[in-house]
Amino acid sequence: MNFIGLLEVGSRLGKKRWNDAWPGVAHASRRPIITLFALALGCSPSPHAAPSIDETTILAIEPADPLQSAMGELVLGLQAVEEDIRQSPSFGDEQERIGGYRHVLRALAKGLEAEVRQDPDYPYFRILDWWLREGGDNPDQRYAFTPIRGGEAYRVWGDLGSATRVELQIYAGRPWDGTGKSAGYLTFEEIELNEDGTFEIWVTPEKHEGNWLRNPPEGTTLFARHIYADWSDTPTGDIHIDRVGFEGQRRPPETEEELAAKIRAASVMFGTTARNWPAFVQRRYVGGGPKNTVRPPLDTYAFGGARGRWMSGGYFELGDGEALLIRIPPTSAHYQGIQLADMWMASLEHGNQVSSLTTEQSVASDDGAYWYVVANEDPEHANWLDAGTLRRGTIMIRWDGVQDALEPDQYPSAELIAIGEVEERVPGIRPVTPAERETTRAGRREHLQRRAHR
Repeated sequence: MNFIGLLEVGSRLGKKRWNDAWPGVAHASRRPIITLFALALGCSPSPHAAPSIDETTILAIEPADPLQSAMGELVLGLQAVEEDIRQSPSFGDEQERIGGYRHVLRALAKGLEAEVRQDPDYPYFRILDWWLREGGDNPDQRYAFTPIRGGEAYRVWGDLGSATRVELQIYAGRPWDGTGKSAGYLTFEEIELNEDGTFEIWVTPEKHEGNWLRNPPEGTTLFARHIYADWSDTPTGDIHIDRVGFEGQRRPPETEEELAAKIRAASVMFGTTARNWPAFVQRRYVGGGPKNTVRPPLDTYAFGGARGRWMSGGYFELGDGEALLIRIPPTSAHYQGIQLADMWMASLEHGNQVSSLTTEQSVASDDGAYWYVVANEDPEHANWLDAGTLRRGTIMIRWDGVQDALEPDQYPSAELIAIGEVEERVPGIRPVTPAERETTRAGRREHLQRRAHR
């Protein structure tokens, strides 16, 4: 069957037949490109197919091989996700639409890297940094993920570098999409470092001498965080992993069926990631409270977050000449930071744009609190959170190393004001010049490149 024949078959099937055959992507049939579905599936005619091009013929078409079939499903999944993203409430003005397509592409890259490239027997950490952003990623953290086999032994090794903290966590399933939980945690306080800042951690089912994190039978993912309160120009540290007993083994070749299964898993992860985060923004942030406010902090460990981490958040919406003024009292937390994210739950540009700040990077006001200004234009205040050209987005505030519950007098608050009111509203405001802004951005950019090794 030639290319024209495939087009004719696709057009003759019509919408009803497509809906019956592929209900999961039925809405994609409204697009003209769907007539290429047979080509996308990598099909070839069965030797028993009749020569005429009709429904009988198309039903006799079989996938040429498992790899083509899996790749075809990935293509169709991409089309279906695109349709859903375009229908999202986050798909608003031009900048949000661009963000939506970037979100789709990042989700696809993440799915391929996580499901096709990674291997629990021959693990390497997958890094989530400024290059590939998702899920309200914290600009102050270098995230490292690897799949593991529950109940098996792994050795993690690395160095702290200039990070304030390093922590390890085990997931069972996928807490980020509501189908899993946190199954183990090793805090920075529990890790014994060598004098030079290096460390070795054993992730095993049974107790091991030295730094140890139990790997339960249900464990599926090991997740490590380097947390940077101060973005210095010193070496930033690193982390690595081996499955015990597999270090010198030759990796066996995979079969077509095995790679096809990984491609299908990548398609599932891609679809889940792409759809989950804009829905999360609408549910948790847009629908979680009035706009331009921040909610009381909550303990995130029960939801798959870090132990001892408290978080607060909000949804901002700015008009011309407006700014959101946020006040955060000091606490005893080892780390405290605030960041902005877009409507797709991706951190904003944070190297060439100051869209996040820690207390170490911020200036305290005369009342001892930290006052932040979320705005599209420079308010000439040290604690400006640059929203760029976005008029809508999310705010995340984190406290790490909290031993007890935060008290109400430590809760953050927010108020929408005119940007011209900033100077009179912030007690003891610290003015900043354009040259100082440039120096800050240059330092952040250098640190991020050192941290990501890119």
